[in-house]
Amino acid sequence: MIRKSDIRGINIPHSAEALKATLFADDTTSFLSADDDFADLQKVLDTWCGAAKARFNIAKTEIIPIGTPEFRAGMVSTYRVTGAWGNYPRSARIAADGEPVRILGAWMGNGLDECEIWSPKLEAIRNMLEKWTRSRPTLEGKRHVVQMFAGGMSQFLTTVQRMPRAVITRLTAIIRGYLWNERHTPPVRMEQMYLPVGRGGFGILDLEARNDAIDVMWLKSYLN
Repeated sequence: MIRKSDIRGINIPHSAEALKATLFADDTTSFLSADDDFADLQKVLDTWCGAAKARFNIAKTEIIPIGTPEFRAGMVSTYRVTGAWGNYPRSARIAADGEPVRILGAWMGNGLDECEIWSPKLEAIRNMLEKWTRSRPTLEGKRHVVQMFAGGMSQFLTTVQRMPRAVITRLTAIIRGYLWNERHTPPVRMEQMYLPVGRGGFGILDLEARNDAIDVMWLKSYLN
């Protein structure tokens, strides 16, 4: 219904259709241009809810302004001072620059600190590895733990958010400390540990190679 409505949405270069909405399960993200009116979107939602016997939780609506920094700042300031901006709902949260909004596991917004977004994930990985240290795993066991938790717990966020260089450095340090029980000088360089056993390594997760593979898969999806 949204795609067939009069809402103009966001025009993307070389795209046949304007971006108006993305939907997944019970999450809906709508994209409105400067010429669109939230009241028109509300009519579409009300019609859909009436037919589906559902109800949108307007109180959970979050708004990310787009445009010039001056426009974004003015919209946020006006919305927070007066509680209104056009026909947008009064109970919605509007995100200023630097304030992330979570959309399907990814954090979106303007001027975000990517390292700050990653900090809770890194702490969770660190805590998980510390728990496994208590079981006194062998180096082979640690290899599997690193793959399962350092790799598994970071893969989705890397896919949707990418992993900044500073985060790669921090996570690599966490993995190295776990492998060698926080020894100041590891007996084997990480570059050697990344190599397969047949080449004198140990097959430890190589974050940069994994991240490059994720980028290649994104590129493949774009080209297709």
